[in-house]
Amino acid sequence: MASAPMHAPTPAESDGADRVWRAHTLRLRRRVLGAVGIVLGLTIAALIAIFAITTSSEGDVAVLIGPLDSPALAGLGIVIAFIALGVGLCLVPVRWPWLFVLVPARIIAVAASCAAAFFWWMTTSPTVTPLLSDGCETGYVVKEDALLFAVQGTVYRQDGLLVTRVAQTSGDDAYRAFDDGGYTVAHDGDALRVWYNVHRDPAAQPVAAAGEPSFVLPARTDAAFACGLSTGARTPEAVPPAPAAYDEAELRAGVSEMLAATLASAAAPVVDAGGVEIDPVAIAPTMSECESGGVRAGLGLEFATADNAASVRMILSLWDAAGYAPDRAMQTDVRYSERLPVRSISIHDKTTIDGLIHMSILSACSSADE
Repeated sequence: MASAPMHAPTPAESDGADRVWRAHTLRLRRRVLGAVGIVLGLTIAALIAIFAITTSSEGDVAVLIGPLDSPALAGLGIVIAFIALGVGLCLVPVRWPWLFVLVPARIIAVAASCAAAFFWWMTTSPTVTPLLSDGCETGYVVKEDALLFAVQGTVYRQDGLLVTRVAQTSGDDAYRAFDDGGYTVAHDGDALRVWYNVHRDPAAQPVAAAGEPSFVLPARTDAAFACGLSTGARTPEAVPPAPAAYDEAELRAGVSEMLAATLASAAAPVVDAGGVEIDPVAIAPTMSECESGGVRAGLGLEFATADNAASVRMILSLWDAAGYAPDRAMQTDVRYSERLPVRSISIHDKTTIDGLIHMSILSACSSADE
């Protein structure tokens, strides 16, 4: 049974389908433009409200939503406004002569949106921590923000979404004391006396309530605050063991043993620049004084092997297996250790220059009181 021939759309049907598609696209564009307009309007209204609150209080009262206070919220609002404006400019239909004006405006709006979002993301990383006294909220919160390694904090009295600035804090090395729980609050009658760490305490010891407090706040009695809270467990940092001490004889022996093991791992024969086979027993380390006191052993050696490239790989494998950490500088492979008698070893394959491998071995310093 023969199938019926397919019906090709007539020009009138094609025009009708195009008109339906254009009408649908126009309706969708209008809806998106309406939503963008609403977002832009709400954002501008929020920015005006934030500005009014800040201006009327001379910067002492702010809006706090989650970790974002008025400056951070204003920055976020500017980002949203730029994005909404850019989307609106890209969707608004215009006739072609106006494209000469609209296209540059679209490019500027998109660029401004990206720049504002990047700047806001780079400069805003706040944390907000409730200030606790004996496990109870005090009605105050501390907002901390870091720029590079400097931390600036603001202590706010919280009343719903509105907060009032009452004190400032600071921290070094990107340390946020209140977020870490590195503070103490002493309830003294009608006052809250607060001490906090400016630097991180590796031992995570409790902050002592001694001496002059960092700042003093009036105790709040206008509301009931939750209790049974904790600042969190602060974990002490692991203290690395002190480096082992070695005397002069042990340092000499360590360098000699490393030399012997290194040459033994290379592709034999191992010869000097004159082609004479090297006897590691005949090479004595030289001693030099350390700036911090004591002495150290070291030596430098230039040699060639049956296969220099393979020898360097085997030597580096030996050093890695011995527990040395890898590094590389100026085409030189370096291995180092903070606990072994030999602290630094370096090797540089200069086969293409002089046909030799250049190596140096340097020990730790002996104790200054030996």
